[in-house]
Amino acid sequence: MKFDELFLSPHQDLDGHISALIHAFHETDDSRLPYDRAHFIHQLSEAGMPSGEASLADYVERLAGLLPGISHLASPRYMGHMTAPLPAYTGELSRLLAMLNQNPMKMESSRLLSFLERESLARLHRLVYDQDDAFYQAHMHAKDSALGVMTSGGTIANVTALWLARNRACGDNLFALAAEGWRGVAVLGSRLMHYSFDKGMDLLGAGASAVHRLPVDEHNRLSIPALEAELARCKAERIKVLALVGVAGTTDFGSIDPLPEMADIAQREHIHLHIDAAWGGPTRFSSRYRDLLAGMERADTVTLDGHKQLLVPLGTGMLLCREPGLMMAVKREAPYAIRATSFDQGRFTLEGTRPANALYLDAAFHLIGVSGYARLIEENYDRARLMATLIEADPAFELMAAPVMNLLAYRCIPPHLQGRTPDESDNIQINAFNIALQKRQRAEGHSFVSRTARSVTRYGEQPLTLLRAVLLNPQIRREHIEALLAEQKRLGAELAQELFT
Repeated sequence: MKFDELFLSPHQDLDGHISALIHAFHETDDSRLPYDRAHFIHQLSEAGMPSGEASLADYVERLAGLLPGISHLASPRYMGHMTAPLPAYTGELSRLLAMLNQNPMKMESSRLLSFLERESLARLHRLVYDQDDAFYQAHMHAKDSALGVMTSGGTIANVTALWLARNRACGDNLFALAAEGWRGVAVLGSRLMHYSFDKGMDLLGAGASAVHRLPVDEHNRLSIPALEAELARCKAERIKVLALVGVAGTTDFGSIDPLPEMADIAQREHIHLHIDAAWGGPTRFSSRYRDLLAGMERADTVTLDGHKQLLVPLGTGMLLCREPGLMMAVKREAPYAIRATSFDQGRFTLEGTRPANALYLDAAFHLIGVSGYARLIEENYDRARLMATLIEADPAFELMAAPVMNLLAYRCIPPHLQGRTPDESDNIQINAFNIALQKRQRAEGHSFVSRTARSVTRYGEQPLTLLRAVLLNPQIRREHIEALLAEQKRLGAELAQELFT
């Protein structure tokens, strides 16, 4: 196409072609083009820059060739990752958002959407902290305070929380602590903390070794005795603890740390408490399950992640602050854009440019709302309990932890080891078996679970390979779960012949 034509109305048939591609994509699974690294590399191996002379029809044809190789995340048999299928309205809304191309880091580049972002953050703040009307009227649109910030995801939200905790504890200069007699800094949490905390402490200059990962109990929650012992050790060795990190929905087990006890300790020790609720935060919508997160409202900061259980696109993360003035600890300005007298959210954000994804939240709040999210949470948590029941009833599987939320960790047992308690040698065989099984299932492409490597209390500290199912898609039915497990049993029988005979 000619350059000027690209800025005019799009080709009249483009909408129809894109809609057809989306429909065809949602009607298939990964088996249409099984994963083949060599094939994918061969398909996309051109390093030369295109001339730009292709027509829109030519590019649609290119897209049609790419889509079969893309992960079919919306399939109800795809239970491997924490990426939600999106409501049908998202496509048209994303078209609007892309063409508006607003940047809410500065009010001049987004105007009313800056206020929409603050309103959306206030709705989430109320979900977590439940302050009264007067609080939100005073702080939702206040100039020198913020109830939170939007980020491009949970990782940036967690890094921002560490940035806040560091600045609250010692300003922006870690080296100044040495003059006060401190020998180092630390962040304390369970060994199931997300790896974004290692990144954050590395970026802040303390190094990933400043993240102290502590033991968990038999329910995969941070051990409070271990936390108390580590606090005492840090005091004795003059290590300043910048933050305690609690997890509300670990990525491996969906477990929830003992948040009330952690809040008591943080209050007693005057330490910043951050709760990573990227996965579990929306549990607050459910009257049946919201008590699982008791104590979260006492956290100084809380991370949420919209592309998980809020059903909005990737790139929609949030950090919420209990105290509206807390964000001032990381306030930054620039004379050409983010001035001291401005109202801009960019004063408080690590990212200088980001899309106005609060519009996705606004749509979800109005179209899904409290009742829709409550239904999503409760039905998905029930699905996890159903899958756990099916696993426990079948000697071909071993459930590694009772479900707390809607994540399951389990493993498939080779036929010759079924019906006995595995020892260390058996577990080595089972590990290899489950790695091969997960890869084989992924290669066939009809269904999918992910895998992780963790120790569990019943087997001591021996690392185990675990299959990991995420029951997030509202279209998952019992027959999809049964089909996935049946496929694992079929593939497992085939692999056992290959590996153990």
